Amino acid sequence: MSRGASQVALDRATRDAAKAKFDSRYGTIKADMEKRGVAGRVIDETLATVKEGFDEAVAVVEERPAIVGGTLAILALWIFKGPIIDLITSIFGRETEPQEDSERD
Repeated sequence: MSRGASQVALDRATRDAAKAKFDSRYGTIKADMEKRGVAGRVIDETLATVKEGFDEAVAVVEERPAIVGGTLAILALWIFKGPIIDLITSIFGRETEPQEDSERD
């Protein structure tokens, strides 16, 4: 066999092996799609992503609980700032009119 012919045979064998591997993987995906469908695959992928995000959030809270607690407290104060200001105003009272100096008269 000439060098060119042996190269063609080697290329053909490599191509056939790659095609067999592709066909195998494609068959697996096709069977999975028939079994679960696109929606099932999307839901599984979404749940996996959410689980990873939740695990990362738990790790951050475990590493720095004071920072996370402080952040949550500040967010709660900001969200409820209106009712808190109203409560403080009702407790201490608000002077809406300036007091007049009675000694000047």
